[in-house]
Amino acid sequence: MESDKNEKSKGNNSKQKRYRQLNRLQKNLKLKFKDKSLLNRALTHRSFVNEYRSGLRDNERLEFLGDSVLAVVINEYLFKRYEDYPEGNLAKIKSAVVSETTLAKVAAEINLGSFLLMGKGEERCGGRERASILANTFEAVIGAIYLDSGLKESKRYILSLLKSHIERIDKLSYLRDPKTALQEYVQGKFKERPVYEVIDESGPDHNKQFTVKLVIKGEEISQGTGSSKRKAEMDAAKKILQDIWKGDLTL
Repeated sequence: MESDKNEKSKGNNSKQKRYRQLNRLQKNLKLKFKDKSLLNRALTHRSFVNEYRSGLRDNERLEFLGDSVLAVVINEYLFKRYEDYPEGNLAKIKSAVVSETTLAKVAAEINLGSFLLMGKGEERCGGRERASILANTFEAVIGAIYLDSGLKESKRYILSLLKSHIERIDKLSYLRDPKTALQEYVQGKFKERPVYEVIDESGPDHNKQFTVKLVIKGEEISQGTGSSKRKAEMDAAKKILQDIWKGDLTL
């Protein structure tokens, strides 16, 4: 009997601790769930369910729903925000916005990883910081918000987190000339233009290969190659835009 009481006490303490965690997360998210079990489920990785047989359900169905809600909200926003963009350009921006890279970055910004229920094995392998898990968890949270509060609240929350990323991706996207996009970015930030210098030229006249270096504020940032000087410059600019977009480089 005493052992049963102890087990019950441990269970109650565990639930109370989790309840406090979810309350803390809601404050971080600036949200208030009517049904906290939805938020808890959104944060339950399948490794936890498999390892502990806890009776909880994992977040994969909520992730499926959240993916659809996210697509609707982002598509509508892009459609209205960029009236002059053709369908192909909108699709490319949307693809970058809902990519694993962007969603994982947003999930890390709101510290979702530390609130995940996860199996010990997955956690030891770095699961709390894994981009795929963070991105999927973010989608699951969106699914939970939709079920708890509807599309209007989901839209408000999604755009509060992703608007700045949409603007950044549009500015740095490869929908336009990468040289132009990079020049606008560098001029806006440093009030000067990037400089391209040819450092190698090889091959016969009918099949030339150029290598250029890209210099910003007196420092070589990248190199590019191509069959013409312009193509080599475009290649160098595109590499930098990719690194900035991924978050691997901050100028």
